[in-house]
Amino acid sequence: MPSRSTTQRKLRVADDPATHEGSRARIHAAALSLFARYGYEGVSLQRIADEVGLHKSSLFHHYSGKAELLADVRRGVEQRVLERTRPLQTDDPPRLSTLQGVVASLVDHFSDEPEAARLLLATMLAPYDSELRPNATEDDVLAFYGTVLTWMERARRLGAIRHVNIRQAIPNLVGLVLFYPTVASDMVDLVGKEPFSPRARELRKQELARLVEAMLAPE
Repeated sequence: MPSRSTTQRKLRVADDPATHEGSRARIHAAALSLFARYGYEGVSLQRIADEVGLHKSSLFHHYSGKAELLADVRRGVEQRVLERTRPLQTDDPPRLSTLQGVVASLVDHFSDEPEAARLLLATMLAPYDSELRPNATEDDVLAFYGTVLTWMERARRLGAIRHVNIRQAIPNLVGLVLFYPTVASDMVDLVGKEPFSPRARELRKQELARLVEAMLAPE
């Protein structure tokens, strides 16, 4: 039988905020990877628990169910992307080079987290009644879309970009950023065995800078 001091130590570890946050981080990482690859319906809580090395019942100390876990994972993905787009919020006056810098930053981000790109793209393409879509009570998982929209409207008004149809230009831009990291790991015969190497990242940044220039530079 465990001693009282041993039991107390276990309780203190279980109640330790750092331990709690560490468990949530591991759950998030596993859930992001599985949801991104297999979709909402293709992943069970048991599978996530097995991936993390926890008992399924332990997940309910953190989340009430799979939908809440997915929503939390989405919010984490969104916040990390929003951090990368923050320069657009303070760019005054707007400059095309700032957008190109944000795109380059996102290349690095999604090279480090290709599962995040896959989940975002799956969310954009999911039917409106899909569990992958955020419900009305959640923050929009594509809130960064609004950040880019606001910047482009201001940039167009001030002549920093050409007079494009913004609501068509943004999906094109988002697709350029998200598509490669979504498919690269599964297309090594086409893109090479190291799709996220420093050299591959630099080439992609250069190519996207040229594409943004061609798409948006004032005539």
